[in-house]
Amino acid sequence: MYDRPNMRRTLLLLVTAAGIAAAQQVVQFKDHVIEANAKGGYAVIVTDINKDGKPDVIGISQQLPDLTWYENPTWQPHVIMKDTLGQVNLAAYDIDGDGIPEIALESGFAMQQAKSPGLVWLLQHVGDPREPWKSTKLDAFPTSHHIAWADVDGDGKKELINAPLVGDTNTAPKYEGKTPLFFYRVPKDWSSDWKRQTITDDLSGITHRVRVVNWTGKGKQEQLLVASFEGVVMYSASGKGDNLKWNKKVIVAGHNTEEAPRLGASDVKIAHLGKHRILATVEPWHGNEVVVYTEDGKGGWNRKVIYDQLTEGHEVCVGDFNGDGRDEIVAGDRARGKVSTSHVFYSADDTGANWHHEELDHLAMSASGCQVADINGDGRPDIIMIGGATHNIKWYENIGPMSTASVAKGH
Repeated sequence: MYDRPNMRRTLLLLVTAAGIAAAQQVVQFKDHVIEANAKGGYAVIVTDINKDGKPDVIGISQQLPDLTWYENPTWQPHVIMKDTLGQVNLAAYDIDGDGIPEIALESGFAMQQAKSPGLVWLLQHVGDPREPWKSTKLDAFPTSHHIAWADVDGDGKKELINAPLVGDTNTAPKYEGKTPLFFYRVPKDWSSDWKRQTITDDLSGITHRVRVVNWTGKGKQEQLLVASFEGVVMYSASGKGDNLKWNKKVIVAGHNTEEAPRLGASDVKIAHLGKHRILATVEPWHGNEVVVYTEDGKGGWNRKVIYDQLTEGHEVCVGDFNGDGRDEIVAGDRARGKVSTSHVFYSADDTGANWHHEELDHLAMSASGCQVADINGDGRPDIIMIGGATHNIKWYENIGPMSTASVAKGH
């Protein structure tokens, strides 16, 4: 068993030029507790719920019955929906343009299809967002697990994406089989007519996350990066209306040297080092590796494992915390009662060849979900995490780069 504090000091005292350069830009974070009783915390999002210009936090729990949002800056809790067990994921989008987002929610989740109704909901405020919201059940598909909003055809209106964890026949321990991916157009009547449409029905094994991106950086049309047993796969639509055709492209294969279920990727985010685009992933599914992919200039990607000591990785998020034009990478270890530590990784330069590791929260945050947002409006991006085993929601206030002397002392 390695000693994490000693390992941290070793990393901080690196005498390579890359290590010193990264250490000069290490950011100090101050943690604040939003919720200390988020039992079974799984996912967290940040969005302005009450239209006051301040980002609020919604945390989701697989063990508590109520969906709750927390009002910035006092973090007073407000119940959105009661008696909803097995909550697993949510996404916010202001459909009607009134300044308060609607929320898509998935609940009734379990790993076994027979025990997982996979309910998909739309939640709408009814005047005061601090009061319980109206809920409309849109669909039910076993193991519905990840949800997102994306403008898949570039018409300026977002569609709802539903990614089940597995298909009809995938079972433990390998979960082999075909898994579908769905989308829904927003109908005129929100109370009905949410037609399930298939993007694909042949993803292999487990699909863990769908991330919405603008891959080309042009126009309004968005694409889907899917983290699954296949690695990172992109789905993009062509055509309009009901005549969409979906194109599949494998971006990277992920962790592919072992058998299922240690395959592919658990999550993916696009980041930038100066003008260079990179991919940040956690691999394999629920895996131990934080991985960076840099473009090779020939249409391919170079894979680099920058950390391999996660006990059970889950999500990844990115942000330029020190303002140097290079995104840092944040990854949590949900660990389920073992080593529950979250981490930040700094690139020494724009190439992504050398990375510096810092512990964000040692043993006090088993991060199942993470987000990056400027919580207090000071112009610096902060980190928000929810912990399953640690039963908490925290935000980590970015209070700026440490001095080189403080970093060298291990502060």
